[in-house]
Amino acid sequence: MINFFRKTRKQLFSENRFTKYLFYAIGEIILVVIGILIALQINNWNNRRVEKEEEKKSYRNIKRQIEDDRKELTDVKAFNNYFSDTYKHANEIIRAKDYTKSDSLALIAMGLSQYSDFNSSGNIYETLVNSGNLELLKNDEITSLIQQLETTYIFANKLETVHWEIIINELSPTLKGVINFDAFKAVKPEKLFEVEMQNFIVESIYLTSAKDSVYSRAIREIDTIVSLIDTELGTAN
Repeated sequence: MINFFRKTRKQLFSENRFTKYLFYAIGEIILVVIGILIALQINNWNNRRVEKEEEKKSYRNIKRQIEDDRKELTDVKAFNNYFSDTYKHANEIIRAKDYTKSDSLALIAMGLSQYSDFNSSGNIYETLVNSGNLELLKNDEITSLIQQLETTYIFANKLETVHWEIIINELSPTLKGVINFDAFKAVKPEKLFEVEMQNFIVESIYLTSAKDSVYSRAIREIDTIVSLIDTELGTAN
């Protein structure tokens, strides 16, 4: 093809057909420009295709992580609610001054050191920013919701920290010398009905209720993000 163009140019020039040669040269330039534009278009298309695949890969990774988080949250939520119901039952015993249930109250008190503790699969938004993959995600709503979800995670963890702190600072001193942990019995049952114990239980009820609300919010946020990602991946039902 190149030899053909060279021969044509040489023939036109040697025959002193300058006008035709000029038109031919312009046409050749146009063809070269068109060829370059096509090559650039193909290259741009290929780059967009690669970026789209990387975007989908990121979405799939995010979906996998937050679905793992949803499973963890569901388990933690159930654990938290179990203890919340237990605290409410303990408070009813104290309110009723039912000393016949002192041993039951002692068993509940021994379990008060247990609390729900959510651990996420990782800092998704921060990881996206640090890796530079955030720019690959074209759906701003998804990135905004991921950031919001991590804020919800932080709030849940703060509530869990508060719960742990009141266990250490309030429960341990309250139960000291009150329960025989080896025999699973209260040695000073009357202490379990005092205001200090009831206050701790009431605090725990409020905390578990707040934690349940935050866990539920996180699960709803995850469901929304997963739905949006499925739409981006073309896998929405």
